[in-house]
Amino acid sequence: MLPFRGLEQFERRGAVEDIGYCIAGASPYALEFTNDADVICLLLGDILSETQFEDDAERPLIFAGQSSAFHPRGGNVRVRADEVRRGFIAFSYQPSYQEVADDVQLDRTRRAGSRNNIRRDSIRALARYALSRIRSEEAFTPFELQSLASLVYVETLRGLGTVKEDRRHGLSDREFNAICAYIDAELGSDLTCAKLAAAAGVPLRVVFDGMKMRTGMSPYRYVMEKRVERARQMLRHSSTPISEIALACGFSSQQHLTSTFSCKLGTTPQRIRLDG
Repeated sequence: MLPFRGLEQFERRGAVEDIGYCIAGASPYALEFTNDADVICLLLGDILSETQFEDDAERPLIFAGQSSAFHPRGGNVRVRADEVRRGFIAFSYQPSYQEVADDVQLDRTRRAGSRNNIRRDSIRALARYALSRIRSEEAFTPFELQSLASLVYVETLRGLGTVKEDRRHGLSDREFNAICAYIDAELGSDLTCAKLAAAAGVPLRVVFDGMKMRTGMSPYRYVMEKRVERARQMLRHSSTPISEIALACGFSSQQHLTSTFSCKLGTTPQRIRLDG
């Protein structure tokens, strides 16, 4: 029987800004931790377990695939997972992140304790996206991971009823234009979800909802489309080396630029340059 260990047992873990993350694969594990921040797990497949929350008795629990689970800060979680299908991603959200992420109070939600098997179509879509990215050979970029974590946060709170559907979810013309102008000006820099929210002076939840309403895209996808288009124009109209174009447009490397072009455009930067 596996001994209980902390998150250090999972190799793929780290932090981007005020969001911690841990990626677990399809292997049995025994996990015990006390969380000092709110934690949300995105379940990529079913997990059959014996689980104990706080001082409750240990009991059988199935964490359903393509759902999420909310574990409030200050809680104790103990999971012995004997059958793990596809794994999970756990995100931890520091208070400094939550100050800009949303405009709701979570005290009542935290007092209710851990909540599991939170289902929404949007959560299922995020789980499918995360699984496809994990299975690819290309690592998550920091901004991509932030965006995924933020969407998991927003949609899980909606699933808990913490964020009411009739709350403000649109962007005014001024707010939308401020975000677009900020993205254009900082496209080659390290964009973060918090900076997008700060540019418009609105909670991050409003940024995600408003950008989707205005453009049909998430902020992450919108930024990637802008980066691809700027890189394409530079390839066609300048002699700047491709490696420098990649960095100037916010890609982590020439390889990242090439793989993105291959995925989105079905061609390579070199071919676009040659074709003019």
